[in-house]
Amino acid sequence: MAVATREKLFSCTRRRFRTITLGGIDYTFQSLTEAEKSRFEKQVLDKSGMVKGDSRRRLIIATLVDVKSKVPLLTGADLAELGELDGALTSQLFDVAMSHVGFADDEIEVLEGNSSKTKSADSHSS
Repeated sequence: MAVATREKLFSCTRRRFRTITLGGIDYTFQSLTEAEKSRFEKQVLDKSGMVKGDSRRRLIIATLVDVKSKVPLLTGADLAELGELDGALTSQLFDVAMSHVGFADDEIEVLEGNSSKTKSADSHSS
């Protein structure tokens, strides 16, 4: 077994990719760096601290890439169109993205719960 060193830790910067097949179509997901994951978490909270309704689609946009070039397939401009897709498909894509980037199954809901507690605490302090 290898012992952790600073050099070994900081050598873990290579992206990971995972390809799955749904409905006969291959989808490839990229991992996120810690900084990207933190930006995503911040991005899905609105000004009042609640999780935005499009957070699932935002994670799909952040992680879905072209299988060959590894360039993102989607941009923020695709957010509304993703909302028109079959909900079962987006749920499956979201579940794979969540797992691949290291979010726990309920982490988006936990974010929402934490933001509700913060909002609630803020309103009591006024």
